[in-house]
Amino acid sequence: MADAGALVRSLYEAYQRRDWDACVALLHPEAVYDLPRTGDHIEGGAAVLDYQRAYPEPWGDLSVLRVVASGDEAAAEIAVLGGQEGDYRLAAFWSVRDGSLYRGVEYWVALPA
Repeated sequence: MADAGALVRSLYEAYQRRDWDACVALLHPEAVYDLPRTGDHIEGGAAVLDYQRAYPEPWGDLSVLRVVASGDEAAAEIAVLGGQEGDYRLAAFWSVRDGSLYRGVEYWVALPA
């Protein structure tokens, strides 16, 4: 079984580097990704990457603060600081299928200015 926590940490670290090739290896081809705050629902690993690549720069500095994992699921707390839209904290929850990140949901919270 793939280490869900290591996969999640690797995904967000690859996002920070904008290392899209590394992301392809981490996301399941049939990945499903939801952002309840905006109502975005994205299906397919390639579509998830297209969404991330198209997000306006600068994102800011993304850092993984912690990852908690159990079995084929992992949650991460992530800081995004210095972006064009301010500072955020992000809670991300992912499940693994066939050794890749399959189902993800992200909850974003703006930090006070």
